[in-house]
Amino acid sequence: MAPIDRCMFFEVLAGCKRDLSVSERGVQRMKGLNRIIENPIVPGDNPDPSIVRVGADYYMVTSTFQFFPGVQVLHSRDLAHWKAIGHVITRKSQLDLTGMPDSFGVFAPDISYYDGKFWVVVPYYHGQPRCTNLLFVADRPEGPYSEAIMLNHHFIDPSIFNDDDGKRYLVFGGGWVHEMANDGSQLIGEAKQVWPGTGGAAPEAPHIVKRNGWYYLMLAEGGTFFEHKETLARSRSIWGPYEPCPHNPVLTQKDPNKCIQKVGHGKLVEDTDGNWWMFHLGGRPLIPGGSCPLGREAFLEPVRWTENDWFIVGDEGSPVDRLTLPLIEEGSDVGHSIEIDHFTETELSANWEWVRHPVECGYELNRVGLQLNCKPFIPFGLGSTLILTRRWQHFGFEATTKLLFEPKSRGEEAGMTLYRDSDSFLFFSIRYGIGQTSGQSFDVSRLNENQEFDGLYLEIDQYVAVNKKMLARVRLTIEPGHPIWLKVFLKAETQHLTFLYSVDGITFMDLGVELSAESLYPEAYNRFLCFTAPRIGIYAKGVYGEPEGQVLFQSFEYQASK
Repeated sequence: MAPIDRCMFFEVLAGCKRDLSVSERGVQRMKGLNRIIENPIVPGDNPDPSIVRVGADYYMVTSTFQFFPGVQVLHSRDLAHWKAIGHVITRKSQLDLTGMPDSFGVFAPDISYYDGKFWVVVPYYHGQPRCTNLLFVADRPEGPYSEAIMLNHHFIDPSIFNDDDGKRYLVFGGGWVHEMANDGSQLIGEAKQVWPGTGGAAPEAPHIVKRNGWYYLMLAEGGTFFEHKETLARSRSIWGPYEPCPHNPVLTQKDPNKCIQKVGHGKLVEDTDGNWWMFHLGGRPLIPGGSCPLGREAFLEPVRWTENDWFIVGDEGSPVDRLTLPLIEEGSDVGHSIEIDHFTETELSANWEWVRHPVECGYELNRVGLQLNCKPFIPFGLGSTLILTRRWQHFGFEATTKLLFEPKSRGEEAGMTLYRDSDSFLFFSIRYGIGQTSGQSFDVSRLNENQEFDGLYLEIDQYVAVNKKMLARVRLTIEPGHPIWLKVFLKAETQHLTFLYSVDGITFMDLGVELSAESLYPEAYNRFLCFTAPRIGIYAKGVYGEPEGQVLFQSFEYQASK
């Protein structure tokens, strides 16, 4: 990958206001009852947004792939401020992600509301010839959701359309429609491909809305990269024939120099005032045609209906950098530039997701923090882990965690992680002991010498394509169980990472490592095509067949930085 043009990056960064804090990005008050909102609405790794309004409340789901719990559910009262409130897949019995390759698993889900219940359909992409479409149902948007109902094996990106005559339909990629039983237990009759799109690659993400007697079918074409676009057709019957919109694509980005790229995968929602909006995914590259460190994010566009019953999205079919929304009393000041988790609740915040499933009996929450037991797992494997992550939300940020490490066996480690997938991640950790039995190599030139050392060490290790590279190591003088603070900086302007630590929470010492974050970008994949963006988090790891120590995480703080 070509190096970043720093001058161009500075100009684009300033023009797009990319690194606004959450509070700055959330609301800029105007005179009257309106406000200006910056896109993206939900920054960071939130691809394939699907939205439903129930009364005055909006609910969104996004793709989570190999991460667990799966299918994060977000809530908003004003379309601008979103809070994670739960997940759809919270039990292995619903969907077992063990062994799931990176960027497989939970593809684009869809949320709808019918008969007083929330219905979420999930395309389970397992790399076999067909995708398996699963249905989950709950009385509340945050769950708990039912066990999976298997609807069919077909193409990806299913959605549910509830017609005003009481009939229900499952729509899936390629422009296929299949009638569904009212209780969602099965599909009825045969599937029919009603509109394949305009000829673009990978016609995905179908959604149907009905207005003024027209059935509108939307598709995402061109693949989820720079050629991405949203296309539209309509019919007087759900079974067709469909006529393409005369101004297709209804949403795309034609200017490679604009901040927002890769737009598509849209779904419409009507607000309480009768205004229409489209949520869609997109990406913000560092330079034209370059990498998108924050992956695919969720954007919002105004929708305007025309006199001949078509609609216009955004700025005449192009995404907008900012838009105006009505100001409501509740939620007007939601959003903070600093987020702190002390892990004192009975359940983990819905912002957190494990890499696949957590190792059995690997963690517990108590009144003083989150305890991870040092259980063995393969960090670059496809099994269960003790790697807990949350999304990057800014091009630059600072993250700090406080932990108390009490190991029992040489080779145990715990700390922070910068994680994209099993092919690219970093561990910034405190570990017990060094030497061959603690995962290090012997110096073969030093025969008959002791090369096994106990004690606590601070270490930065980079893993790329299974290969491990140690970037720094420092011997610590503290005793096991003594608090230690680990801090990671990502500088927006340079996209470089730096690492610091403290033993008193006040004075931090720099480890002297300045590392490009480029290996964590989604575009830098090695094995599987990468649909996930980098995350920040914590972890603990033990030694096979040896007594297990533990680590207590007492806080994790994340905030935007420049």
